[in-house]
Amino acid sequence: MMSKLSVPSDIGSSEEWSLKNKRGEEYLIQIGFPRNWADYTPAPGESGVPVLYLTDGNSVFRTALDALHRRLSLDEPTFATGVVVAIGYPIPARSEKVYDTPRRCRDFTPASSPGAGETEGGADEFLDFIEDSVKPLVRRRLTETNSGVRGVGKGALFGHSFGGLFCLHALFTRPDAFHCFIASSPSIWWNGCFVETEEAAFREGGAGAQDRKNKPSLMMFAGGVEDSPPRRRGEGDEEYKNRRRDHQGWLMTTNARNMGRRLETSGCFENFSCHIYEGEDHGTVVACSISRGLTTFLEDWPFVL
Repeated sequence: MMSKLSVPSDIGSSEEWSLKNKRGEEYLIQIGFPRNWADYTPAPGESGVPVLYLTDGNSVFRTALDALHRRLSLDEPTFATGVVVAIGYPIPARSEKVYDTPRRCRDFTPASSPGAGETEGGADEFLDFIEDSVKPLVRRRLTETNSGVRGVGKGALFGHSFGGLFCLHALFTRPDAFHCFIASSPSIWWNGCFVETEEAAFREGGAGAQDRKNKPSLMMFAGGVEDSPPRRRGEGDEEYKNRRRDHQGWLMTTNARNMGRRLETSGCFENFSCHIYEGEDHGTVVACSISRGLTTFLEDWPFVL
């Protein structure tokens, strides 16, 4: 006998909220808990629940939540608990798209040019929104859904592509915002590699990086074939030529590797790693980055890849 369930089977481990920024623009906030969250009891001395915040929430929430659930289902889990928070946009449920390109282009790019206008340069405003609206919501929901928890513990920020650019911008300009930053295939190429100027200021102590008592941690990831992607099945000569040219201009892998080499010896981090996933492209590396980034963050540094 078969009957259709009215709601997804894991709906009890997640919830969705609508938040608006100062412009009145709506965001979709998805909070994912462990499957046994209602019964979770913190261990003595536990400082708080670690939280992983993810940009481009519509495209990564389920990936991150599944990774959390899989890791906690081990016979002997290597961490006690954790929560994932996806920050996305109110994209229609039946839409084939999982990205709001105009809004993410503005939200994830630094204000590097006076001429950016409404289309780019809103990263600081978006970071303010996370600090002033998203984090307070998460703090409140953790204690409302489980009265035994002691609030939020350490926090991490994940971003891929333009989201990775945003992650680096947040790190270089507000290193206290999160304990850990996870930049997957960051768009370092954007606007003439502008973020490298922020990186240089960070390494030179512009944010007091080397003298900080509590230094941030950073994980960087990229796919091994991003600079020269393989030809897709059925792809025409001209189409492949143009796509390959674009990727060779962006140099996702090369830029991430080069920045990683500079940052690794900077003395600015508590923990640092940069890993290139061979055989993965710009799209497939996302799942790799989330699974490894979440696991490393929740199981505590250091982790040597």
